[in-house]
Amino acid sequence: MLNKRNIKKILIMFLALAAIVGFFIDSNYGITSLLVEKIKNETPKTKITAYIQAVSNGDKEKALSFWEISESYELSPEYCDKIKNRGEQITEELIGKKIKSELAITGIEWWSTCCVPSIIDNPRFAGKAKVYVQLTDSSNNRSAYIFDVIVPRGYEGGLAGHSVRHWVLSDVYPEKQKRISAVDF
Repeated sequence: MLNKRNIKKILIMFLALAAIVGFFIDSNYGITSLLVEKIKNETPKTKITAYIQAVSNGDKEKALSFWEISESYELSPEYCDKIKNRGEQITEELIGKKIKSELAITGIEWWSTCCVPSIIDNPRFAGKAKVYVQLTDSSNNRSAYIFDVIVPRGYEGGLAGHSVRHWVLSDVYPEKQKRISAVDF
């Protein structure tokens, strides 16, 4: 017979079971950290969109702030210099083309940066995104660019408990041009 006491017991057992299932799901899929990333605008798409918005406003300083590559991320000084130069060159080029703030993402390659870097299907485990973007200038000419967006120092996904990722631009280049590489991926 269901009385208040039995209903309360059932409710407590249900909540305990939901908490256990929720913990299991979150520890295996990182749902909480994924939600935090969305709230904090820590996704490759939001970083690219913010960069292009700054470019379309002609704000070089703001645009370059999305290129946070530095030696503090355990990268060689030579690589950091190359990326800094590329960031300045490509930002000036895009500002000169009067790129509009609208963009179209035409594809994304998600990369694992843990153990053996490789293309993966699940973005939840990615430490790098190679994002194919269509940009339009003020004359409505379209250009295809690739944006390499990384989690500095890599990302171990489930091995590290699905920590909240911090994404930064590591390279931007026309689709037919080679990228600057610190590691081969």
